[in-house]
Amino acid sequence: MKKQHSLFELFLTFLKIGALTFGGGYAMMPIMRKEVVDKKQWA
Repeated sequence: MKKQHSLFELFLTFLKIGALTFGGGYAMMPIMRKEVVDKKQWA
């Protein structure tokens, strides 16, 4: 059950990043790092 919750949280995180950024992968990288590493501490 916990794994499904984690996958859903991962999906929502990247959905938010994809919906709010423009310019491709290079524009998304700093936002991904801030969201995933700094806020959620997944790394």
